[in-house]
Amino acid sequence: MDINLLKQQVENIIGAPLPLKTHSSAVQVTRSEVSQLTDREVQLIELLLTAANEGAKPLVPSKREDELRSIELGEWIQERVERKELGCPVPDRMAVKPLLKVPMLPFLLSGEKSSGLVIQFSKLNKLLRSYFGGDIVLLPLKENWLILVSEDLLEDLREESKEGMSAEREMLGELCQGLYELITNEWVGGGFYLAVGDLVTSDELIVGSVVSLSETLLLGRMFYVTEHIHLPWELQLERLIYSIPESQRSQFIEENGIHLSVLKDEETRTTLETFFQLDCNMSETAKRLYVHRNTLIYRMDKFKQETGLDVRTFQDAVLVKLGLLLYKVTKRT
Repeated sequence: MDINLLKQQVENIIGAPLPLKTHSSAVQVTRSEVSQLTDREVQLIELLLTAANEGAKPLVPSKREDELRSIELGEWIQERVERKELGCPVPDRMAVKPLLKVPMLPFLLSGEKSSGLVIQFSKLNKLLRSYFGGDIVLLPLKENWLILVSEDLLEDLREESKEGMSAEREMLGELCQGLYELITNEWVGGGFYLAVGDLVTSDELIVGSVVSLSETLLLGRMFYVTEHIHLPWELQLERLIYSIPESQRSQFIEENGIHLSVLKDEETRTTLETFFQLDCNMSETAKRLYVHRNTLIYRMDKFKQETGLDVRTFQDAVLVKLGLLLYKVTKRT
């Protein structure tokens, strides 16, 4: 087997020369040279050494090579995110670039750190391809997984959603729900969170999309701790509240007489959140809370006495809704 050819293949993947000495029957690397390598380069060298020792076996299995190429692009994206270098096109040297078939629908999958679950690339990749019915691009990031799905794979679903933006958003919500359930069933007990973003129409938009998706997950987990699927169009007001400096939040609370201390009561908070979630419908709120309508009226009247705000009126409802969001932000800052 030509060891020099194997070395060249590795260098083509990482886009840089390896400090290796090759001979007809061995590959050598010194201890000082190892200390200068990145973790990814060390992984590739280990694969090269294994291939050299085993003789006729190929350098890396195709599945393992796919993973390494995805890791490479994932590391590049993560570095751009940390440097806030948005709008950067994916370099041509990235072997996975030809698979980025725009437009693509981006998903960001995040796992609960405390769960201790380890998701394998090959297993998740196979699961996602089965769900979407075709090839997808799966990229491991620092703490999350970026999933890029070609719009072509969603053609059948999109055909059913030509009634407007509302119908399309409903379709995307259902798609996220199905994907979340699939992943959760595969990794039983795993605490996963999922967000979907706008179509990526160019590889220059991928880094910006990751930033936006990360913010969606952050806001979703901050304001709706019991939810696992977070959609950006449902977090517009939350995004605005989060962007307001803390000093201005405090000033707004004082000037409008919003008593956040009242919201510390879990029953009050749950009642108000359910009331707003159901478009301020008293009857539906009572059903959802499993209480008599008169009980709900009593709670609303009590809240009015304590705060001077009647959530059954539009203006006061807006103020209380803002108060709920401000309470969740201040509780975590």
